[in-house]
Amino acid sequence: MAVLAIAYTGYSKSVISSMQAARANRESALASAAARQVIAELQASPFDQVWALYNDDGADDPGGAGTAPGPHLDVQGLEAVQGDADGMALEVMLPATIVAGVPQLREDVNIIPLGCPRDLTGDGVIDANDHASDYQILPVMVRVRWRGQAGTAVYELRTSLVNI
Repeated sequence: MAVLAIAYTGYSKSVISSMQAARANRESALASAAARQVIAELQASPFDQVWALYNDDGADDPGGAGTAPGPHLDVQGLEAVQGDADGMALEVMLPATIVAGVPQLREDVNIIPLGCPRDLTGDGVIDANDHASDYQILPVMVRVRWRGQAGTAVYELRTSLVNI
């Protein structure tokens, strides 16, 4: 009986571990698919509208106020981390900063994962101006953060869009 009890306990732990691994793999697959989908949407968008479509200012949305996706998106099947301000798991990060309550696309921001500060206009100068209307390079990071099987999990994709 003791041998059977030990064997059953080992088997049960194995099944539970397998189920947890399967759930974690499913979550990672959802995060990866969502991030790749957003990158594809960014690449398919008119280059000169990407900033307006994915920044935090609904007033500059190309289709009218509040019509653009913005930087925060929900991912079906994933729960945003507890305390997340917008309650959404996916964030599109651009080289932006807020000036007088308005997001600006800036070359001088220090965002290491985006390779910034960075010359966005191709003029050879990194300045403190808003380049929302004249950027030629746009570094982007899509980050998915969710409350997963083993706690907070993160998946990131980075790319640079170039106007050619």
